[in-house]
Amino acid sequence: MTARFDPAVPFVPRGAVSAEGRRALATDAVSARREGLARFHLSGPGRITSLQGLVTADVEGAGDGAHLFGALLTPKGMIVAPLWITRLGDTILVEVPVEAAAAVQEAFTHSLPPRLCRAQDVTTATAAIGLYGPQAQKALAAAAPGDPPPVGRAAELRAGETRIVAARVAARGLTGFDLVVPAQAAEPLLAALQWHGAAPAEPALIEERRILAGFPRLGAEIDERTIPQEVRLDDLGGVSYTKGCYVGQETVARVRFRGHPNRQLVGLALGEAAPPALPERIVDGDRYLGRLTSAAWCEQAGQYLGLAVVRREIQMGATLSRPCGADALVHPLPWPDP
Repeated sequence: MTARFDPAVPFVPRGAVSAEGRRALATDAVSARREGLARFHLSGPGRITSLQGLVTADVEGAGDGAHLFGALLTPKGMIVAPLWITRLGDTILVEVPVEAAAAVQEAFTHSLPPRLCRAQDVTTATAAIGLYGPQAQKALAAAAPGDPPPVGRAAELRAGETRIVAARVAARGLTGFDLVVPAQAAEPLLAALQWHGAAPAEPALIEERRILAGFPRLGAEIDERTIPQEVRLDDLGGVSYTKGCYVGQETVARVRFRGHPNRQLVGLALGEAAPPALPERIVDGDRYLGRLTSAAWCEQAGQYLGLAVVRREIQMGATLSRPCGADALVHPLPWPDP
């Protein structure tokens, strides 16, 4: 029997991902709507320079056609939202977790000079689709002929009259394409991709891959007190240390060149018992060590594997005691590919 998976909770129970889904992702292709995202179009002659001063990614240096991962920070260097940025022609597409949409909109309203850069919320006018797996390019070419972009780049493709923004990714434990289309074109495109061999992807499979890849999620590993280096954003290519100034840069640079983060994102091998609840506090007597934030059953490992934000001094290979009485083994990220 298939276990119930709630996309709002960073937990993938045993049985929530089918063997067929894992096989399709490993050998063929899968497709699904990418839910839980808000999208903004930035336009105007100063769009590149304006966004460059707001985010951790080097929007300017990447050039046209770039697809970048980064973050919007507070002036004190705390993460407001992780985000994906696509530079394509005369617009920039910014995708953020929907939970952060209002905060990002507020930052754009207060920080973007209206004569130079205008931000438009296009969340309801557009839809996001994911196409992943070794046969993803073949399925995309059949549904939307054209030259697919390389990893880290984006291109405009066409399926009939439908404009598709296609960005090639190797992130979140997935390789393939993040697609954005007009809202009314989402179901026809999904049907075409599935007709050409991209099996429907279970939401639990996508979340499982994120957790095993050690990719942080807003509301789980990332909260209002998190700085980028604490959750691997620099390891994941989300922070440029060579670009010019941006909001929150002073904290990020100080941690990089003069100090160290106080916390770190690690893996925890949890055993066969599911965590009673997330987040789960990890303590040593009266001393707070961190929190278990996400977990997924890994069929190959035969146990639950989790993500935890813990104190910097916790060493890889250490054994931590959990409130439920079980032990957890600290592991470097990402987890070995299942």
